[in-house]
Amino acid sequence: MAINDFEILENMQEIVLIENEVGIIKYVNNAFCRCHGVTKEEAVGRSCFDFIIPEDREICNMEQTVSPENPYYRIEGRSKRVDGRIIWLQYVGRAYFDDDGNRTEFQEIGVDITRWKEKIEESARELAKANQKLGGEFGEEIIEGKTGSGINSRNGKFPAMHRFSDIYTANDKMKSVIAYAKAVAAGGATILIEGESGTGKEMFAQAIHNASKRANGPFVAINCGVIPAELIGSEFFGYVEGAFTGASKGGRPGKFEMASGGTLFLDEIGEMPLAQQVALLRVLETKTVSRIGDDKEIPVDVRIVCATNKNLYKEVQAGRFRSDLYYRLNVINLHIPPLRERKEDIYLLIGAFIKKYGSHRFDKEKAFSDKKLMAFYEYDWPGNVRELQNVVERLIYMPDEGNDAFFEYLIGDFGNKEDKCNDPASQDGSQDEKQTIISFMEMYEGNISMVSRKMGVSRNTMYKKLKKYNIKY
Repeated sequence: MAINDFEILENMQEIVLIENEVGIIKYVNNAFCRCHGVTKEEAVGRSCFDFIIPEDREICNMEQTVSPENPYYRIEGRSKRVDGRIIWLQYVGRAYFDDDGNRTEFQEIGVDITRWKEKIEESARELAKANQKLGGEFGEEIIEGKTGSGINSRNGKFPAMHRFSDIYTANDKMKSVIAYAKAVAAGGATILIEGESGTGKEMFAQAIHNASKRANGPFVAINCGVIPAELIGSEFFGYVEGAFTGASKGGRPGKFEMASGGTLFLDEIGEMPLAQQVALLRVLETKTVSRIGDDKEIPVDVRIVCATNKNLYKEVQAGRFRSDLYYRLNVINLHIPPLRERKEDIYLLIGAFIKKYGSHRFDKEKAFSDKKLMAFYEYDWPGNVRELQNVVERLIYMPDEGNDAFFEYLIGDFGNKEDKCNDPASQDGSQDEKQTIISFMEMYEGNISMVSRKMGVSRNTMYKKLKKYNIKY
């Protein structure tokens, strides 16, 4: 850097930190010194981990995460100032490599997010109070499980409500998946369930739990995709009293402790940030957890069942998921086929949903005529069973006199979209269409169903367009 560059860095409000290949500090700006309460002379030459509290050092270590192909990262951690105050910092950084792929330097820019974290913790406490109040009134936990998952509080446990008998299928491939799931349920191996959104991954997870030796233990579900990265540690491992500003009196156990003796279901595991994957890997290897703010290790006896709508192997290859964690999780692999590959189940599922929502509410013959059932069969259902259930429920609750018109609206939403794309008026600007398809293919990593849905066409039409424009998939 030129001298003028350093002058700019010195006047920045953001923290700037430059380290060598093993994390020894080479440069800090004035904002870093103000934030930590140190001088430049006291900071330069020390390890960057000296400025991170011991409990957070592992998740802030990017040495095994970055690569020449994936040099960028984001980390959050706590630091203890010289006056003893704990602060939260967030950094975005980049690792630099030489031509031989050897790491040469880390450059980071950061901000103090302590106030923001305090607001989040306050919101979490208010949400917990609301959950406790509603749970007392209705006997149901609204935070522990997803809506409709059937997870509620009973004797301090979180039971799974679904069993294999609740999974309806006439498809041979699906029957094989169920048979395999039943066979592996009795053991204690970690299970990775892969499948598109809406295929019933959590239903499988609950069924596996209920068919296992842990059926009388808790089933705790946590969606890794909706928890802010800064809260994953406290959600997974819990915290002790005084661990941070606003921590609950007496502390709080994490999901691993809550699930001990039972099953922990990690939904959307592919969305977990890389920094938090390190901490999860350590728990899987040691079978112990340490609450935030405490170095005491607590043994946990948990079976892990994970689910993802991503291809985790491809995520590993792309550097977005740790390979060591992938092989820890992928001991038993279940792949649930999408509804478009088991269309013989559509009529079976419609019957099940009619029974669930009450056939007395409507005229079944009028609501599901042969014409309508054929439209159901021809549609590819990118939202899978969840989408089918949604459409059936909407039809059931429609008045008989408006049912036909409403169904025409529905198939206008999916069944007739192909006609719109075959309209000659829509063929103008084919180059624009080709570029749009290429963009969507990259965005959704070759998922034809998602691309078709975004383009408003059927899968068959999309395959024709891919061939027409010579787009590889």
